[in-house]
Amino acid sequence: MKIKSIEFKNIASYGNKIQKIEFDQDTAELYLTLGKNGDGKTTIANAIIFALYGKVEGVRMSDLPNRINKDMLVRIKLKCGTMDVEIERGLAPNKFSVMINGVEFDKAGKRSVQEYLEEEVFGIPYHVFKNIIILSINDFKSFLTMSPSDKKQIVDKMFGFSVLNDMQRIVKEERKTLKNDIDSYDAELRQIDESIVQVRIKLNQLQAESQNRNNDQIEKLKSQLIKFDENKSKLEEARSKISESLGSFEIEFDQESDNYNKLKYEFEAAKKKLALYENNTCPTCEAPMDSEFHSHRKGEYTTVIEGMPTKIEKTEKKVQSIKNKLNEVRLKERAVLEKVSSLNANMKSLKNELIRIKESATSSGEFDHLNDLIKQFESQEIVKSKEKSEQSNDYHFLEIIESILGEDGVKNLAVKTILPGLNTNIAAMANTMHLSFHIRFNEKFDCIITHLGEEVNPMTLSTGERKKADFIIIIAIIKILKLRFPQLNLLFLDELLSSVDADGVYNILKILSQVIKENQINTFVINHTVLPHEIFDKKLQIYRENGFSKFEIEGID
Repeated sequence: MKIKSIEFKNIASYGNKIQKIEFDQDTAELYLTLGKNGDGKTTIANAIIFALYGKVEGVRMSDLPNRINKDMLVRIKLKCGTMDVEIERGLAPNKFSVMINGVEFDKAGKRSVQEYLEEEVFGIPYHVFKNIIILSINDFKSFLTMSPSDKKQIVDKMFGFSVLNDMQRIVKEERKTLKNDIDSYDAELRQIDESIVQVRIKLNQLQAESQNRNNDQIEKLKSQLIKFDENKSKLEEARSKISESLGSFEIEFDQESDNYNKLKYEFEAAKKKLALYENNTCPTCEAPMDSEFHSHRKGEYTTVIEGMPTKIEKTEKKVQSIKNKLNEVRLKERAVLEKVSSLNANMKSLKNELIRIKESATSSGEFDHLNDLIKQFESQEIVKSKEKSEQSNDYHFLEIIESILGEDGVKNLAVKTILPGLNTNIAAMANTMHLSFHIRFNEKFDCIITHLGEEVNPMTLSTGERKKADFIIIIAIIKILKLRFPQLNLLFLDELLSSVDADGVYNILKILSQVIKENQINTFVINHTVLPHEIFDKKLQIYRENGFSKFEIEGID
């Protein structure tokens, strides 16, 4: 980014007349800036900062416009790579427009446009630009002897470490937030653990109470089962004996039934044969039979027939008697079987009751509720533990980032990178200015002053010597900053040369002129004492006219 021109009106003490500065793009120029306190020397820098970034640190926007005229306007023209950029901003009324290569840039959202300008066009963040465009000797008046905290503030300001500080602060705050979240998770997890313990205690108490209540029932049921089992054994034994008797009776019944049927068969057969012999013929061939044989056979069958009814009747009674006994035994067996079946049913019922009682401790509604609570708490514990783990990982990651952003991280690496070049430049300029002492910075950015090889207290130097040392430090830092931001082409040096002797002033300005030309930095030197004009390229004289500030620029021959 190279600033081509800046023009403004109605900002701070400046009036309605347009004030304009155009910069030579081929060479840098050294401006002698003259004016009384309050005339508006610093306002020029503020106008540039506002034109580029739309804000000025430490100044309320309502205080920027001229109190009388209002209608503040700044216009800046830049060369950014291949882009010709023109930015126009106004206050009271508000105005913001951007032209890139002669075409108006889309202003869909001012914030997005500003971000685009800083990131894609300027290449220099606001916090960096505002800190390096204006360098005051007041910032460095005690650099040799200032406290570590003040020195750190200056170093951070010059080299953009303030960004790292801001990032570190944000990371620290985020880490603190995460720590609070982790502590909250720990508290929640402790509460969940306590809840689980309390529920388990209640569950165990309930189980113990239930177990005690059920033990008596279980013992009673077991006692009944033992009695039932004993009765069943007795019944089974009786049944076994009945079965044996039943088997004997069934065998006897079958035998006597067979005898009875045999007798009946023989009786009927004898009657049929006797009927045949009544005709004196052979029952087989029907031939006449001898009367003696016939009488003999007839007598045999008659004898059989006459005794048979008694035998049949006797056998029949015996069969019936056995049958009656068999039926009695079967009835006894059925009665025993019914008792056994009833016992089996009762025993099954008792066993089911035992199972129910044993399972009731874990199947009752209250038990189920408590177990559900434990499962819910355990699920919550898993979720919270996972979330805590994720937060802890983020926390440890931010710890690493914070360490990287800290003094021993990126800053230390940057300082180690900067120091060699810085000390080399300081040594060269100290030699040019014929200083009797040597200046260098260590890694903690402590300024070490040595004379004849011995370290000396900076306070032993004269005021003029300390001013020269301050100048050398400023110029060395400017050269480092130019390497970091090569697009930077503007610098304001405020009260750089007060308390420096004439020879020192001359040497300082000669070095300054050489440095700004080598590094292409248009530089405005603001001072309230007389300076040798011949070293400057141009003079910018600020004065008041009719109560308003204005300036005139003229070359110096």
